[in-house]
Amino acid sequence: MRALLTLTLWLVAAPPLAAQPSGDCNDTAPALPSPELMRTLTQWIGAHTGYDITRSLRTPPSVSFCMTGETIRYEGHDLLVDPELRAAYDLSARRIFLVRPWQADNPNDVSALLHELIHDVQPLNRDWPCIGAPEWEAYSLQEQWLQARGIDPGFDWMSIYMWSRCPRDVHPD
Repeated sequence: MRALLTLTLWLVAAPPLAAQPSGDCNDTAPALPSPELMRTLTQWIGAHTGYDITRSLRTPPSVSFCMTGETIRYEGHDLLVDPELRAAYDLSARRIFLVRPWQADNPNDVSALLHELIHDVQPLNRDWPCIGAPEWEAYSLQEQWLQARGIDPGFDWMSIYMWSRCPRDVHPD
């Protein structure tokens, strides 16, 4: 359940992909995204948040590529990559999962990477009240990046609000 709660979903109208055999994400994929793209996006995060991005610039998180239908090891659990998942960030491994097809010249794909890079810097810069709380900020920054490129991401803000909410601390009397 924790893996499901920490999963960063980017919901877009993506065409479904054919199911692939189970396995872990491919670490030997072509060198995408480029180090320059990772650096540029991380610097954008620093410029738009004031966050300290030093660690992410010095040692960026690893990136793996997956296909819909694969099972990945995520936050210590097996997770099936479903058709709505575009990217995910495993905090414990500092690993970004990008779901193929992914293209460095596609702003929507790049914004999914940006979203996950935001999650890489968030825990070093703020204390968060619960595991889902960083989502609102990550989606807001992703939307800002896309809108600067003339793209309306069409996010479902009610769903994002629900993912970002922390459970109430209710104690019986």
